[in-house]
Amino acid sequence: MIFKKNKFAAYATALIILASCSTTSKDLQINSTESLEASYDRNLQEIFDYQSYFVNDLEIIQKTIESGALDQEQLKGARLLKKNYQKILSKEKFLLQLNPYQQYSTELIKLIYKLNLPINISWADTKQDTISRNLLSTRINGFCSSLYDDSILSIKKEINKSTDSILVIYSQEYESFLQGLESYNSNLTALKFNSFDFQKFAAETLEINLSKRRFKKISNMNPNKNLKFAPRSRSDVQQIVLLVKPEDYKAMIPSLRYHGGNKFKYLNFVTSLEEINDPLQLLDYEGSFVPISIFLSKKIQNNASLSLEKFLEQGVLSDWLLIEVLKQSEVQSAKINGVTGAIFYKFNSCAKREIPLQRIRADLFSS
Repeated sequence: MIFKKNKFAAYATALIILASCSTTSKDLQINSTESLEASYDRNLQEIFDYQSYFVNDLEIIQKTIESGALDQEQLKGARLLKKNYQKILSKEKFLLQLNPYQQYSTELIKLIYKLNLPINISWADTKQDTISRNLLSTRINGFCSSLYDDSILSIKKEINKSTDSILVIYSQEYESFLQGLESYNSNLTALKFNSFDFQKFAAETLEINLSKRRFKKISNMNPNKNLKFAPRSRSDVQQIVLLVKPEDYKAMIPSLRYHGGNKFKYLNFVTSLEEINDPLQLLDYEGSFVPISIFLSKKIQNNASLSLEKFLEQGVLSDWLLIEVLKQSEVQSAKINGVTGAIFYKFNSCAKREIPLQRIRADLFSS
């Protein structure tokens, strides 16, 4: 019992220390050299990301507006950006209520510090968490839908662009998403993945075994003649949607490609990113389409060695914090290049998120 008390005391102390570091003064005069350097090198695109805030941001925005280099649409966006930053930077104090027992409290404090805003944390020891433990599958406060739902919507929009026949390979955990996909395309066939042998499953799914059996029958009709043979995959499907567990993608896609080549268009669920730690691991999915935010693709292009460990969870937390900042600043509207996707924010309304399906190519990793 004494051990448990001491363990919690140490944990709570660490949170309090981090919390004290997360609150900056109104004029943003902080002692962090890293933050000062970050503000010095900032450009308009970084400011558009709404990921951190510095007093000279308004000066950068104004200079860009006056430069004459923007078209009418860009000029409109820059003026709205300036208006929003004026509201955010003029806010004397932001208040967030967190539970010290909450699973993501430490991560939230680190993200709060990066915002460089006067954010105060109120610790409330309640049974109800401010943030759900299931960040990806559950709708987070301030958003209209969960990251999983938004990822499915991206796939729906893609398959709705054509009348191609579609095969959906799904794990039991994601069976609930099938109904929505079927309503978008009547030429859809669903196949449950329940095998440990990816090569065998891929061969059966793409009907390679049927092709081999047909060849065997033909060969038996004329056993004295040597026939050249290359097994052909099924031709009744043009697109394959994968709704499988994170650990299955790295074997599933190569197995399907081994038997089907580049014949099919592969659309991956967002779970394909959950166990990616190094961006170069994305090359395992080369040629397939993955729901990746523009924010992430830019980061990868600028730094291919970027660690993506728990990126999606961190992204959801970061976007939730951003919505809290916008609400408390009474920003009326904003279109933001969010960490998890494009965020469309309106005051007193839930925020909508759009995640583009981006094709994984080698040039994604070079600026």
